[in-house]
Amino acid sequence: MPTLYDNRYEYVKDLGEGGFGKVFLAREKISKRLVAIKQLKSTDKENQKDIIHEIEIVSKFDNQNIVAYYHHFWQDAQLFLVMEYCAGGSLRDKVKLKTITSTDVFNWMQSLAECLRTVHKKGIIHHDIKPDNILFNENGTIKISDFGIANTGGGTRAYMSPEALNWDNKAKADPRVDIYAIGVTLMEILTGKNPFFFQSKEQIIQLHQKADFPIKQLPNWQQEIILKAINKVPELRFQYMVELEEAIKSKAVPVVFNREILKAAGLVAFAERALKLKKWRSAVKYLELANNTYPDNVSVFQSFGKYYLLMQKIDRAKVFFEKALRLNPRLDVQKDLGWINLENKNYPIAISLLSDHLHRHPSDLEAYNLLLQCYYETNRYEAGIELSKNILSVFPENPCFANNYYVCSVMHNIGQTVFPDTILKAKSNAFIDYNFSVILESEPSHSGLKRPTLKSKLLFMDYRFLNLGANTLHFIENTAQNGPVGDTRKTIIKFGREGYEANDVKVPGGSSISRRHCLIINCKDDMWLYDLESIGTYLNDNIVIHKTPLFVLNKIRIGSTEYTITTDKTKLL
Repeated sequence: MPTLYDNRYEYVKDLGEGGFGKVFLAREKISKRLVAIKQLKSTDKENQKDIIHEIEIVSKFDNQNIVAYYHHFWQDAQLFLVMEYCAGGSLRDKVKLKTITSTDVFNWMQSLAECLRTVHKKGIIHHDIKPDNILFNENGTIKISDFGIANTGGGTRAYMSPEALNWDNKAKADPRVDIYAIGVTLMEILTGKNPFFFQSKEQIIQLHQKADFPIKQLPNWQQEIILKAINKVPELRFQYMVELEEAIKSKAVPVVFNREILKAAGLVAFAERALKLKKWRSAVKYLELANNTYPDNVSVFQSFGKYYLLMQKIDRAKVFFEKALRLNPRLDVQKDLGWINLENKNYPIAISLLSDHLHRHPSDLEAYNLLLQCYYETNRYEAGIELSKNILSVFPENPCFANNYYVCSVMHNIGQTVFPDTILKAKSNAFIDYNFSVILESEPSHSGLKRPTLKSKLLFMDYRFLNLGANTLHFIENTAQNGPVGDTRKTIIKFGREGYEANDVKVPGGSSISRRHCLIINCKDDMWLYDLESIGTYLNDNIVIHKTPLFVLNKIRIGSTEYTITTDKTKLL
């Protein structure tokens, strides 16, 4: 005699077991329909009632991407849930087969996001999205199962967001925990790895601090979507499932620029200056104006907290610091890590970390420029144009963003002559003059899109060069007998092959020297040597990779020619 449940279901076989109970396959005696029955471990009546309540609500959605719930029954004080049987197995099963494509993956994620958007609108959060709870019916339709712990705050650690791991009660009603879980699931099925498996809560948080995830082999747009979805700060994730859907459709995380936040940051900067000078009335005036004009702003709340702390109004200070922490509770290291990842060419991670930093420090123009450089280096010139244009709308005289807007425009319109005065209101500067001269060269130092490329000869302007005052630079050609000594106060000094008149220093050696080989950025107390993807530039016998700083005395070798360059003429004696 087969085992009977509820006098109508014949046991067929076990399907799986988890923390909340086990699932088995059964056949309805009369209809012969196969069903999946979940037997819950808990016998707590209140808990069982909550689970039934949530499942009944979800079942009313009649959504094709939710596993259908038929009914429930009790047997020996245990609750049994009778559900649709998904013969296609789980997403984890498909991952193990290693036959799925990235197109399949993103189509599935699109369907899941659309489904969860509907569920979230009804105030229900799943809390346990993972490959095991994503199933397929016999026709291949993807379905979400296990709504039994919805809104309970439970879940599986490897897919739980940092705030959920900390038992934050707000996470129970926050749809962003499901967005996080979707992001982890996406990372796992695209890479075959989940770095959070078998990790403690502390280890998971540490992994987030490093932002070191196994996604570097993925296309940049996929990395950016994952990093946005699994950001450890809820405010910096996709805020709604529809945003995740749009990012998947467009294959890009949209650039968000908030002019109002930048303006609020300007008022905060005035207030911070007044606080340092102990001009308390001025400080509070700026802060009140900022708070009234731009409510719910992290930097305004932080500065108000500092003000009340200095005024010894501890309770008021506590209120504002708590407001700021609720909006953004992270440590302040994102800019530095973003810069490191930019230099290491880990652009999606750099973009994620710099975006985090700018959420807390929206007036940090240097960080905006680092973000802009990420777009430039990854050939996202339209995004770079948009970001620099927005900055220039607030700071029209900023030479750094003027130049970088210009080089993004040049690369976006490659093959065309882009005149600076047709797009820029800001005054010209040495960097723009140099880049414009590269385009107008009668004997080009580049070959367009082929090596050496136009981009390799253009100059993206680092924020450190904001003040363009120059040193008096002295140099001598060591390899020539009694070589000539030269002095210059040029900001940009160009070295290249003899015969190319646009170069300031014409280096002998024929084709062993690039047409535009390298250059020196000569800013006050801040000099740099740039190798322009040339055949080889050496500083003090060490090869230069992209750029390196120059100090008081420097020996530069290009081919077989060596130069001594210094800001102190006595060093040449």
